[in-house]
Amino acid sequence: MDRSSLKNKIKDKLWDHIKEYFYRQRVKDSPLIQNISFDDIDGQKRALVCYLPSSYFQTLDLKTLGRTIPLEIFKLVKILAEFGFSIDIIPANDLNALELVKSKRYDLIYGFGETFYQITLLQPNSLSIFYMTENHPEFSYREERKRLDYFYERHKKIVPIERSGRFYKISHLETKYDHVIALGEIDLLKKDYTTPFSIFPTGIFNPDFIFHAKDHSATRTHFLWLGSSAIIHKGLDLLIDVFKLRDDVTLHICGLDHQGRKILSIPEQRNIIDYGYVHVNSKKFLEIVDRCSYSILPSCSEGMATSITTSMLHGLVPVVIKNAGFNRLGEHAIFLDDFKIEYLDEEISKLRVFDPKRLEVMASKIFNFASRNFNLTSYEMSLRSIFQDIIK
Repeated sequence: MDRSSLKNKIKDKLWDHIKEYFYRQRVKDSPLIQNISFDDIDGQKRALVCYLPSSYFQTLDLKTLGRTIPLEIFKLVKILAEFGFSIDIIPANDLNALELVKSKRYDLIYGFGETFYQITLLQPNSLSIFYMTENHPEFSYREERKRLDYFYERHKKIVPIERSGRFYKISHLETKYDHVIALGEIDLLKKDYTTPFSIFPTGIFNPDFIFHAKDHSATRTHFLWLGSSAIIHKGLDLLIDVFKLRDDVTLHICGLDHQGRKILSIPEQRNIIDYGYVHVNSKKFLEIVDRCSYSILPSCSEGMATSITTSMLHGLVPVVIKNAGFNRLGEHAIFLDDFKIEYLDEEISKLRVFDPKRLEVMASKIFNFASRNFNLTSYEMSLRSIFQDIIK
């Protein structure tokens, strides 16, 4: 017996003695799912999804589910099964999980991250579909670096890259895949792909929400920032620096975590309200939405952020940076041309006196647009149509 086999045998023996102590952790933390929709048909096609398997080991409650990714993955797997595939799923960056499946021969490989990149190199004859939930990594790195430098210029704090490169590295785009499906901008992809596919993500919708006309003359001075981590990437620092010098507009912050608060040092003043984590399906979220006309996200790079799709599903007017991942919203968004403090201050001054009647019309159109496009039915139909084009 070689050294490696002996080592694994010892680990197996040890695990037999202690695994019952970690039962709950085992249930919710498996890095690998195999043989979904397996059939005993000779020569059944195999697909590998490099994304996120954990949703299959959780109890999901639509009333409390705070992410759109699990339901989108279920739709993807449903569609692959319809096309006759037996499906395996591994995490996007877990190379140990890749070791467990790389000896299989896959007809189709879908996803992103280091596992997707490595398996497509190992199996170049497989049909590869690169799924881009973020903007092009070259763009993302460049724009986030600008934001971090600008933050240091203003506050003399060094903050590392928070978002860019976690799942999409520049090296991943050096390989030419068979197809690419993007949530964000596709212009930078056109130099390598003649027909990159576009798809809208879903959003989270509070079923108790009822769209109604607001008094926009009052709510137009209230702005919602909805997010989580990577607060400089998503421009919250810029908004804090604008709103802390004013008392005529109010910023509502939902989703900020402890680490983000340490970086930003938010001043205690009445027009900057930090709610912490607020569940979209809560009464509190509806109260916040009812006070605001705008959802503002001066992010440097996104793949159509679900914070914006969620806000639009609740009738808020999105205020976003041009070319950062939202261009396909067209007339259903207000686009900013720059991220500098002076410019944002001027634009917010314009927004606070925006014609209430125009806001009412915009909000109605935005809600209807979001209701048609940012739901699971629309996502499933769009993804199925893309697969029909690819697999035919």
